Amino acid sequence: MASPLSSSITDRDSRIRLATSCALYYRQAVGDKRLKIISICIITCDRASLLREAIYSCVAQNLPPDEVIIGDDSLSNETEQLISSLRAEVPFPLSYRHHKPKLGQNANVNSVFERAMGTHLLLLHDDDTLLPNALEDLAACWDLHPDLTAAYGKQYVISHDGSHDFVTSESFNAAYRRTSEDAGLQSRPWMVGLTQQFPNDGYMIEAKAAKDTLWRSHNEVGYGAEFDFGLRLGLRYSKFFFVDKYTANYRETVGSSITHSASDDASLQAYRILSSASLPPAAEPLREERLRDLAPLAVRQAARQGKRQEALSIFWSTHLSWRRRISPNGLRTLSFIIRPS
Repeated sequence: MASPLSSSITDRDSRIRLATSCALYYRQAVGDKRLKIISICIITCDRASLLREAIYSCVAQNLPPDEVIIGDDSLSNETEQLISSLRAEVPFPLSYRHHKPKLGQNANVNSVFERAMGTHLLLLHDDDTLLPNALEDLAACWDLHPDLTAAYGKQYVISHDGSHDFVTSESFNAAYRRTSEDAGLQSRPWMVGLTQQFPNDGYMIEAKAAKDTLWRSHNEVGYGAEFDFGLRLGLRYSKFFFVDKYTANYRETVGSSITHSASDDASLQAYRILSSASLPPAAEPLREERLRDLAPLAVRQAARQGKRQEALSIFWSTHLSWRRRISPNGLRTLSFIIRPS
């Protein structure tokens, strides 16, 4: 590896990035795994006002990040102007790239991962925010387990305007097995992706693991890339730590969800991925449970996208009960599938 001392120092961000590069060079030279260099990676698309909140949540960290990497798929230049105005305010370098044409979410995530200089990365969506303790509490997990792959905490559910829904937050985390009973080093690493205990963002991950795994393309997994990434991580690596503390805010953003759009296939893709995944024998009961959870929405998404044979296959599979099939929703779904084109 070439020494970072050959880098030019042209401005404030360059000086900070040079210091980060020197620390990384030192860590690699002496093999000191205790030295953590943290890169927060943010993907954004036409939500400058929410991105500002996300960046300010990075500024408010008890343990400051060493850099923030931003991948921008926006059509307008509003976000570019925002970043220009924020550079003098924040105590860390902002590495910003405006993609023209846009990359799409899958490739955007891979781009920010690959551009990051840190030993540890944290992915953040532009409409979510970190709590001030996030980096400090997640980074501390590596002090307990230096060979850890990833660490993550609980997420508050917040409204578009930032109001917390504490009741929903508890049930939301419980649904993904983020409770006090699940805290600590996970004994079954394949479970973290299978159950989606590993969250969509707000997790800290060893940079090498993130860059070796990456997201698969939209052509391969559609909108199922988040599920696919977590599942493959859990099957490839062995050490994941759940911190029983709230570390992030997950925003239910008005107009952001694709859940009801014709293009959404997240549940269908997860159903496909999970159906064909090679899992250890101990995971088979949980695979069947998760396929039953996914089937009702997967069949509707398949039908909505005109995949009639696949929709019928899921509808008549063991993953959809007779009670669901003969329910009003089930009968409407079946009529939608078999109606003439």
